[in-house]
Amino acid sequence: MKPRNNVDQNYRYNARKIELRLNEEQKQIFNQAFGYSRYIYNKALDEWKRMYEAWEEDKSKIKPNDRKIRSILRASREDWEFGQLNILIDTSVEDLAKAFTMMWKGYGRYPKYKSRRNQKYSCRFFRKTKYSLQIKGEKNNKLKLMGVSSLIHMKESLYLKENHTIQEVTVSKRANRYYASIVTRCIDDNKKPSKEDSYIGIDLGVKDFATINDDKGLYRKYKSLSSKLIPLHKRIEVYNKILSRKNYESDNYEKVRIKLNRTYERISNIRKDYLHKISTHITTKYKYVCIEDLKVSNMMKNKNLSKQIAEQGWREFRTMLEYKAEKNGCKIITADRWFPSSQICSCCGNVLQGKDKLKLSQRVYHCHECGNKIDRDYNAAVNLKLYGKRFIGQVKEGTDSLHVH
Repeated sequence: MKPRNNVDQNYRYNARKIELRLNEEQKQIFNQAFGYSRYIYNKALDEWKRMYEAWEEDKSKIKPNDRKIRSILRASREDWEFGQLNILIDTSVEDLAKAFTMMWKGYGRYPKYKSRRNQKYSCRFFRKTKYSLQIKGEKNNKLKLMGVSSLIHMKESLYLKENHTIQEVTVSKRANRYYASIVTRCIDDNKKPSKEDSYIGIDLGVKDFATINDDKGLYRKYKSLSSKLIPLHKRIEVYNKILSRKNYESDNYEKVRIKLNRTYERISNIRKDYLHKISTHITTKYKYVCIEDLKVSNMMKNKNLSKQIAEQGWREFRTMLEYKAEKNGCKIITADRWFPSSQICSCCGNVLQGKDKLKLSQRVYHCHECGNKIDRDYNAAVNLKLYGKRFIGQVKEGTDSLHVH
């Protein structure tokens, strides 16, 4: 997680998500907190719009900001709000201010109201004092949050080092299960593990998730998860069919909906686990990693392959590579989007053009110049590895460093 401002540039942030074991009283507390957090966000958005319209008419009035909105909401609380967690006012208004900041920078749209029906069940707690957020218990598996009187049991232990402090905790609910995303902060000593110059090229695909090639000639294919997820997708079809026959918001409807959401969660967890294992292995073993700059939104326009492409999680895999590379002393090189890695012969450098271009159905590359016959994905991985080598040569000479992360 990146620092919020320039003051925290010397700190490094890490996040860990752990499932919680809540009793009925704690479940009720957080269910109310989810709804109250959504209510405060919508109320703050109303107040922000009103203040901004008033400021546009009369520039002498105060322009809306998070501090002013927070003070107005605290002063206008109703009687029932005094029984809710006070910290949710601070975090909800802070989330709204962040949404406006992202909009002004061009990274998002105007903030929308949070829907009660399709809401994201989450609430956030941040560090106010030393004792606001704590890890307790003999096995370090109990969480103490400000405003919640009882200790919260976690399914995993979290051991903090001496220089690590908890900055914020986000409690969320998915498929009737509760999770805590714990963000810790430590001083960044800028010490990265030293590695020898080792290069690897990664070609992403649909039939096989990834094909890699390194300096030592290692050739490996990581299989796609599509075949493994087929039974779960069939289960989703069955649950959707059963759900369509239930009365909306009935007890039986809710039972089937939870089963459906848990199946979706199972698919998501399998994919994330697979991507984490591959990305961790690559960033810890190699120093220079060259990948493609894929425009997934354009590739999704192919109706025959859109579902398979969406299941791969290429963007998520690239994100994992980038933040793990920063931690493990690895450099990610992004090849130019128009670099024809599949059309170049890795042996002689000949480029197939026109009618000779490989189609998606052709899985073997055949060079008419040197007679080289090679697997299409392996050929692309070799070309990406060579691209990375040439690019790092330019970087060391100081001619180009735009695509190195």
